[in-house]
Amino acid sequence: MKKPGKIIRLCALALALMLLPLPGMAEDADGVDYSRWTTFLLLCNEGMTNDGGNVGNTIMVVSMHPGTGKIRQMMVTWDTFVQYEGFDFPQRLGSAYRNKGPEGTVDNFNKNFQMDITHYMSLNFLNLASLIDAYGGVTVDLTRQERNALNGMVASKKETIQAQADAGLLTQLAVELLAQQYQLDDFGPETKLNGLQAAGYGWLQYDSVYNCCERDNEVIGSLFNSVAERIKETTAFYNSHTEYPADVRGRRVINLDAMTEEDVSYLRQQIDPIFQMSYNNLTEEEIRGISVTLAKSAFEAARQGVDIFTVVETAIFPLESRPDIVYDMIAGNTGILVDYEANSKAMKEYLFAEE
Repeated sequence: MKKPGKIIRLCALALALMLLPLPGMAEDADGVDYSRWTTFLLLCNEGMTNDGGNVGNTIMVVSMHPGTGKIRQMMVTWDTFVQYEGFDFPQRLGSAYRNKGPEGTVDNFNKNFQMDITHYMSLNFLNLASLIDAYGGVTVDLTRQERNALNGMVASKKETIQAQADAGLLTQLAVELLAQQYQLDDFGPETKLNGLQAAGYGWLQYDSVYNCCERDNEVIGSLFNSVAERIKETTAFYNSHTEYPADVRGRRVINLDAMTEEDVSYLRQQIDPIFQMSYNNLTEEEIRGISVTLAKSAFEAARQGVDIFTVVETAIFPLESRPDIVYDMIAGNTGILVDYEANSKAMKEYLFAEE
């Protein structure tokens, strides 16, 4: 069993998104000074759309303290019961994505847990798979049972993708993705997965939703690390306080104190697949800006001996969730009834603790 709170690898992608300042956020009733932190909601769904129509299987909140480089990732199980405007009974958290897309999911999450999150990124199953392939796949710790369940999951998804491709509803990129080998024979530590396999692994629910969330954390963490490694392989940084890099190895060298327009465009290009594949509410100016902020923050942290790409804490919420939970039932739906006040406080303590 993979434990909550473990340290995993996160990537340049999440850092870039998290480094974007959120305007209009002040200290709230719990004493959280939001101006000192940045937050971001990451959404993934099991269907083929980016703006609603399917259940949101991945609902993650990420926080970062720009001054210290501390990063925390919090996954909320999609079967958590929440209050939902227009419904007489509580609905599962993932339902908000189906009915009102990412904007509605962010709004619903904020209202239930007294947060003030502004930015989001939304990926569907196929886009997530394509993004993972763009960065060379991911590596996970896979059991034999998970491998067998995964092969069944991917086979089913492949049939759906093929049907939509035949109907002209998907691009040539999807058809090329289908040509990849998807039947997996390997299992164990350091098992390499391609895009379709990784997306399927992240949403395996045969044992519990909680364990599914653990797998999802592992996939996203590994993807983020792949992005970070790509940037490290292609770029070398320095500034006016450091010497020119001794070991360039064919990488582009960028002086962070004298960046050119070409340097900014180059950094933007390294994370382009992330924004090409996702539905998000970031402008091009914001994306270019966070590319620069990312590079400077990571470089300064490295000078202090901290690799902010590899020290991300993860946890699963709500407090009531666990692998062996006996679900509650409301109006024919099963889910987890929660203490909203207690969870709001615990979430803020986890995401925004100064220690």
